[in-house]
Amino acid sequence: MKNIHLVIPIGLLAVAVLFRFWIAPQATRLPTDYNNTFRYLVEDRYRSTPDGEWQATQINAWRVDQTLVNTQVAIVEADLHWNSVDGDVIFESNGLYGVNHATLQNDPEFGDARRTGQFLFPAHIQPKTFTLWDPMFIAPRKAVFDHIESMDGMLVYVFRFSVGGMDETKGYASLPGVPDRYRVLTDGQGSLWIEPLSGVLVDYREQGASYFVDAIYLERVAKFHEWTSKYASETRSAQLGQARNSRWRLMLLETILPVGFSLSAILLFAAGLYRAWISQRAKR
Repeated sequence: MKNIHLVIPIGLLAVAVLFRFWIAPQATRLPTDYNNTFRYLVEDRYRSTPDGEWQATQINAWRVDQTLVNTQVAIVEADLHWNSVDGDVIFESNGLYGVNHATLQNDPEFGDARRTGQFLFPAHIQPKTFTLWDPMFIAPRKAVFDHIESMDGMLVYVFRFSVGGMDETKGYASLPGVPDRYRVLTDGQGSLWIEPLSGVLVDYREQGASYFVDAIYLERVAKFHEWTSKYASETRSAQLGQARNSRWRLMLLETILPVGFSLSAILLFAAGLYRAWISQRAKR
C-alpha cells in the first residue's frame, strides 16, 4: 500500500482524539450504579424540649446515597440519619434527587422537590462559588472557594459554607411539639475539601445549632441542639482512595494515552517519510 505510512498514524491520531474527547468525558459521568455510604463523627449537645436538661449525646450519624432509576437523569435516594446510641431519632431526612449524569447537578424537573445546584461535584472543579444542595441540609447552601492545601500528598481545594435561619422542621418532626407547636430553624457553617481533578469530596466538617421557633409568632424560643460533625476515619480514607483512583484514571484517559498515541503517530509518520525519501534516493 502506497499510503500505509499515512494510514496508521491517522488511525493513531483518531484513537487519541477518541480517548480525549469521548472516552475520558464518559469516565467523569455519574456511574449508573452510583451508591455510597458516608459515616460521621459527631460531638453533640442536645435536649428534646425548650426547658429540658442539656445532655452530651453519643450519636451514630450516616448518609446513604443509592441510585434507583437511570433515565435522562439519575434518580438518587439520599437519606441522612442521626440517632442516639440508644436508638432515639435525633434528626433524619429522606429525599429523591434528580441528578444530571454529566454535570452532577440537581435537575429541578426531577426528584421530589425543585432542587438546584450541585448534588456531587464535577471533575475539573473550578475555584469559584457553587450552590450545593445535598442531604446534609434540607435547603441549598453556597460553597465559596477559600484556599488550596495539601492533604495526604494531594492538592485539594477548600470551600467554606454558611447557612442561617434554615427551616429544618421536617427533619426534627420526631420531637415533642414539632411541627404543631414549634418549628425548627438551623444556623450552620462548614468546610469541604475537594480534589479538583476528580471532583471527589475527600473530607467534610460542619458545625451548627438548631432552635425551637414558635409556630405562630415565628419567634425563637430556645436553642436545643448544638453539634460538630466530620467524616469518620473510614469514610475519609475511602474518599481519599476514590479520589486517587479517579485522578489517575482521568490522567490516563485525558493526557497519558492521547499524548502517547499522538507521539506514536508523529514518529510513525516521520519514519514513513524517511523511508519514502530513502526509497526515492535509491531509485535515482
